[in-house]
Parts: sequence; structure tokens; C-alpha cells
Amino acid sequence: MTTDERTQETGRPRRQPSVVTAAVSIWAVVLVERIIVFSVMSVLSALRAPDLLPATVVAWVLGLGICALLAWATLLVWRGSGTARVWLGVMGAFALVNVVVMALTGNASWLTLEAVAVIAAAVLLCLPSARPWFPRVERRPRVPEPRTIGWDPQTGERITEPREAADPR
Repeated sequence: MTTDERTQETGRPRRQPSVVTAAVSIWAVVLVERIIVFSVMSVLSALRAPDLLPATVVAWVLGLGICALLAWATLLVWRGSGTARVWLGVMGAFALVNVVVMALTGNASWLTLEAVAVIAAAVLLCLPSARPWFPRVERRPRVPEPRTIGWDPQTGERITEPREAADPR
């Protein structure tokens, strides 16, 4: 099967749309920035309050773990995963709520730019030009359960048709 035939069969373009590339690039920049901020803030926190070092280390590990999950989702979006696209969209929605709260309370800072970048990346992944990169997967039919023909009076378990009778294959 040639690449052209595979493209026609799946409906997926051979080249990644530029909006997907831009969104993944934005996520990569945001993740690098988050890792740097987590690391610097953890070091500063440990220097200011050495007695809170265990809590600082736990917070740093949790922050890096969240960044690792987001990096994994970004990699999956790069490969064409629709599920990862949805999860990054959810993160964009959380960022939107964060920006609105920051704007209403007057606490906007340079960290607001990170949230705006995440919102932009989420919007880029939802544009119509990005949709062909995330093909729909055909649903597999469920195997029908065997029909219940009664209940065992002693154990209460259900009695079903034999598998051969239930499965016409």
C-alpha cells in the first residue's frame, strides 16, 4: 500500500497541519517555562525556609510530574491522538478560567501570559484545519451478552444460553 493510498483510506493528511505544529510548539515552550519556574521557585523556597525542604521537594516532584503528563499529551497530539487533543483542550479551559479570575481580581502578572499561550494552543487544536490530523476511529461492535434464561434458585446466579447458541458465528 502506498502512502497516497493510505492517505485516501484514512483521510489523514501526509503532512501535519501548521496549526498543529504551532500548538505543539506553544505547549513545548510553556512546558519548558514551567519546568524552569518550578525548579527556580523550589530552590528559592528551600533556601528561604530550610525546615520546609521535604515539602518543597514533594511540591517540586508533583510539579514535574504534571509537566511530564502534559509533555506526554503534547507528544500524543503531535502523533495525532484525538484523546490527548481533548485533554489539552480541557487544560486550555482551566487556563481560561484562571485568566478570567486573575483579570477580575486584578492579580494579573507575567504568569498570565503562560495561561494565554495555553488558551491559544487549545484554540489552535480546535480549528477546522487541524481536524484532519485527528482521524475518527471506527467503533468496534460489542460482543452481545448471552441471553438470560433464568435464575438458579439456590445460588441466585443467572443462567444463560450456552455460548454457541448466543454467538451465531
